[in-house]
Amino acid sequence: MNGKWSLLAVTAMMAFTLTACGGKSGEPASQTSGGSEAQGETVTLKFLNISEYLDSSEFKAFLERFEAKYPNIKVDPVSVPHEQYINKRNIMLASGEQVDLIWGNGVEQFDAINKNFLMPLDDVAKEADIDMSADFGDFKPDKDGKYYRFPIQQNNWMLYYNKKVFDDAGVPYPDPKVPMTWDEMAEVAQKLTNLSGKDKVYGMFYNNWGMYFYGYGSQLNNGKFYTDDGKVNIDAPEFKRSLEWMNDVMNVRKAAMPIAELIQNNTDFLSYWNGNYGMVVGAQWYAQLAATKKEQFPRDWKAGIAPMPVPAEMAGKHMNWSSIDSLAIPKNAKHPKESLILAKEYVSDYTLSTGALPMYTKVTKDKYFENLADALKDDDITLEQVTYLFGGDPDVVNVEEKPVLGAPQEYESTFLDLISQYYTGAETVDAVLEQVKVKVDNAIEEQSKQ
Repeated sequence: MNGKWSLLAVTAMMAFTLTACGGKSGEPASQTSGGSEAQGETVTLKFLNISEYLDSSEFKAFLERFEAKYPNIKVDPVSVPHEQYINKRNIMLASGEQVDLIWGNGVEQFDAINKNFLMPLDDVAKEADIDMSADFGDFKPDKDGKYYRFPIQQNNWMLYYNKKVFDDAGVPYPDPKVPMTWDEMAEVAQKLTNLSGKDKVYGMFYNNWGMYFYGYGSQLNNGKFYTDDGKVNIDAPEFKRSLEWMNDVMNVRKAAMPIAELIQNNTDFLSYWNGNYGMVVGAQWYAQLAATKKEQFPRDWKAGIAPMPVPAEMAGKHMNWSSIDSLAIPKNAKHPKESLILAKEYVSDYTLSTGALPMYTKVTKDKYFENLADALKDDDITLEQVTYLFGGDPDVVNVEEKPVLGAPQEYESTFLDLISQYYTGAETVDAVLEQVKVKVDNAIEEQSKQ
């Protein structure tokens, strides 16, 4: 998710209204009292976020609850389509325009940190009764020992599969607890592929997002996207091996759609649900779609879930690509304390109402797992599977999903701009990776001078 998956993922969000921290259905999960805040002068917060979130019915309902709870805090949503979001954010923050709270994925928020747009949250968090080191699990400071991000959720990645495609090919379903290796996945994808019929069936679906090409390598080298001196490490052997694996699946085994066709067709992650694919690696938003959007995406097949594939060297381990969406307060915010109160309520109330599990530890998890399992029961997905794969396994091995430190926006966009040249045969993998390294190293150098 560059951040494109965040745009698409929200269209798949669940419309659950879950009970958390003992509250009634539809009430905010946070335990923050609105009384003291309600007594002060009325302030208005400018909240910059993508339109795919702000324009949703879930957000509008949340805003009504929030402003009723905090009558002295009004919210002015600034809604921007995700493909325009980063440019709009940069213009607003660089010009000094007042913005009180901004949303972003890992790449976007670290880009803002590197551009010196954000204020550290440590002091203002204490005013808002938030412990940044304890209230979000194992969440580490972002830079120089300070926190700049208020975490929303960590994505949980897994393997989704089409049981009908497996049945038609006579292939056993993936094990619900033991992950396939990537090599085993390639073999299974080839067995599932049928390109001779009226509708092509590819064994594997993928998105034109970075992790689908380099994510296998991140598992191998523990997310080492940068060298020890802060330069680009994308030409490391582990990432090259990852890219070559995808080339084998796509161009040798013919078990995934050619990248030129995928791009030309404007294929997005929703396309998986047309039923012509056997497997896809995806985060929790695929299950949310499976559970709640059956009328929008009708299907005559059942979905299954299993652990995401791992390299042979990690066989048997439960692994996850770790990426954290978050909220942050720009330096030019007028009302930092009230902004963090909005952030806390957004995470524990709005996020939960969409069917996503917040990282905020003051929100209970058990009811979330139970509701999600109930929504997926028609696919014969059990509570045990949901709990294990959607954040309930304390032993899961998390590795970086994407580069987020030096020039993260340039790193991801440059990689995606150039990688298709390898998969279409125009360039060798070594030539492409060298070009990415040179361009992004230059961007890192330029940003270090700012």
